[in-house]
Amino acid sequence: MKAVVKQRRGEGFVELLEVPEPVIGDSDVLLAVNATGICGSDLMILHDFFPGYVAPVILGHEFSGVVKETGKNTSKFSVGDRVVSETHAYVCGSCRFCNSGVYNLCMSRKGFGYGLDGALAKYVKVREPIVHRLPDSIGLDEAAVMEPLSVVVNALTRNSRISDGESVLVFGPGPIGLLAVRVSKLLGARNVTIVGTEHSRKRLSLASTLGADDVLLDKDLRDDLLSSGSKFADRFDAAIIATGNPDAFEPALRALRKAGKVIHIGESTKQASFQFSLIEKKNLTVQGSFSHNWPVWEEAIDLVKNGKVDLSKLVTHKLGLVDWKKGFDFAESREGVKVLIKP
Repeated sequence: MKAVVKQRRGEGFVELLEVPEPVIGDSDVLLAVNATGICGSDLMILHDFFPGYVAPVILGHEFSGVVKETGKNTSKFSVGDRVVSETHAYVCGSCRFCNSGVYNLCMSRKGFGYGLDGALAKYVKVREPIVHRLPDSIGLDEAAVMEPLSVVVNALTRNSRISDGESVLVFGPGPIGLLAVRVSKLLGARNVTIVGTEHSRKRLSLASTLGADDVLLDKDLRDDLLSSGSKFADRFDAAIIATGNPDAFEPALRALRKAGKVIHIGESTKQASFQFSLIEKKNLTVQGSFSHNWPVWEEAIDLVKNGKVDLSKLVTHKLGLVDWKKGFDFAESREGVKVLIKP
């Protein structure tokens, strides 16, 4: 089968190659991939920024598909079932995190697309416990965006929480940031403002359709926060950092009211530099949130099934596997929001 493979470490070295089809184990299912979303972490692996990935490896961890084959010890699915999968390709199953249900924090965890082969291919092998059945009302293309929604649900309803009546500032109009806008409004935020750069104007234009009350350019926010009569300083109850740029921390801390909270859900390999004392002086809470688990996925699926989140709004491009490079370019240039690759 054809697959998009990171062949070895270093800048580049990603090619469309002919590789063997996966061979499933007794507790696995084989999925015929319908669509795979391009994530920022895929771009980071392309450019050798992502820590800890193995090579060679098939990229891709946001995907939907149809069950093609089931292992002899599986029982929940049949050939032809429409499904999505979590990203935890391997967890140990015995550490304190696995035993307490937060297996996404397993120290031995390996994710699709960087630890084990992913879904930028015709088929992908998945262990049955992380596969979720799709309701008939959810299309397979939009289901490929279920993973970023699950990340946001985990951040805003489990690890932290946006509460009724709060004002929220979201940094980053990528898929995670845009979905954070939508979920914040569903949780009762009275005002949600999203911040992006000049290069992200197309993505920012989508934010209002997902519930954003205001849109700001990053430069305008920073200039305002440095002015003596700032209208954004000490204004927000929560700041969601959904960008890989750690420079967002300083304006986030300054824009928060006392006793506010920072929720960090953006992947980054860069070092942050900010006025650390603001956390203490303002009595702020800083909460990170990583990945997701079973109940989070079921809640995310229900949000889409019940019409509360329309994932199709984020899908801007659909390309064939042979056009993977064009898809990566669309994602990296921010011309696209969520780019889907279909084998």
